[in-house]
Amino acid sequence: MCNNLIMPLHNLLKNITSKDINLSKNTIRELIKSADLANFNELAKSSDFIFSFLKERIINDFVKLINKSELNCVFEFAKIYNSDFEDLIVKSWLKFADEDLTDKILELFENGSVEEKAYCAKYFATIKDPLALDILYKNSYVDFLPLKINCAKTLKEFKDVKIVEEMKNVILNSDDEFEKNSAYTFILAYGGSDLIKFSLENCFKSPFLADIISSLLDYNDFYSLKEILDDETLIRIFCVLIENYPENISLNTIKYYQIFDFVKYISRLKSQYSKNALALCRLNFDEYLSNEVYNFDLDKDLKNELRDIVQYLKTLNIDFKGLSEEIINNFSSYHFEISLKVINEYKLVEYAQLLADLVNENRLSLDYLCQCVQVLKTLEKTELIKKDVVKNIDNSNIRAFIEHCCH
Repeated sequence: MCNNLIMPLHNLLKNITSKDINLSKNTIRELIKSADLANFNELAKSSDFIFSFLKERIINDFVKLINKSELNCVFEFAKIYNSDFEDLIVKSWLKFADEDLTDKILELFENGSVEEKAYCAKYFATIKDPLALDILYKNSYVDFLPLKINCAKTLKEFKDVKIVEEMKNVILNSDDEFEKNSAYTFILAYGGSDLIKFSLENCFKSPFLADIISSLLDYNDFYSLKEILDDETLIRIFCVLIENYPENISLNTIKYYQIFDFVKYISRLKSQYSKNALALCRLNFDEYLSNEVYNFDLDKDLKNELRDIVQYLKTLNIDFKGLSEEIINNFSSYHFEISLKVINEYKLVEYAQLLADLVNENRLSLDYLCQCVQVLKTLEKTELIKKDVVKNIDNSNIRAFIEHCCH
């Protein structure tokens, strides 16, 4: 293989992932010597189709094979960000880390593209040069998520909480939901039990709740969360996932987010709240399994995981014996919302009068009032709502909505 060869894409991918270790290493050597950005770009774009163990082998071999005189190719490849090959860039720099190289990376961190800066931020998680701190602060507010996240993780290594405190202040005081969502992204990437609890105490009314819970589970597995959170909060997290599959959260996450572990744990709790959560999961997941509209792009392992969850849920005795008490005791909390969803999805007409009584007695917040009336409409029981109650609702929009439902 000649030293200046620029390989066609199909040869590059075939050779670099080959079972022939020597062929793979020779391909990596050529990639290093050519410093060809187009080839690295195509490799990065194809990373989703390369097995994880092969990506790890490519990264390890690249770092072993590169010489200090060839670091120009690493700086060239750093123009393209790819999370799967992040360590290829950063570990190559760390292999030759010294004062001169760190100065060069500091300059790149200050003046480079956001893609280049994302790698630089991770470099300083290991090389804790205090000169990087001001640049880390500044880039903690960018929109490019890999850079923001790497800044958060690196500041955690510095044990620096300056930006954390600023982000907490944003969450507590800002009226801008986009700004608050960005702050949650940073805080959850920074991590730690106190920040997890802080986030979960404040996030549940956010319009970006699905994104926030996804971020939480990107950095924390079920068992670590179980150690620091109460059962009530764990069920709430589970319900957010169930409510947002597959429109706002991809079904491809069901294994990574350990949904089966959630299910098995919640099935042991025996409260009506836990049963309601499992009932919704069983109904929804059965639909995802049986309908190709939802599962056509899932790989074999994920389909098997989905099937195992559904089969396990079908073995459970999920009853609604405690549903009346659950509604009466929790008509002002999230428990009530989940109860409404269960009644709606399972068409539990026997609870219509109870819901109508809550409406007629004016015991519901406006938000839950609308949800309750909507469920009564689904059950075709809006005639149980007293007309005088509707007329006395001050909010004209809410009144018009309910009148429409009752028409």
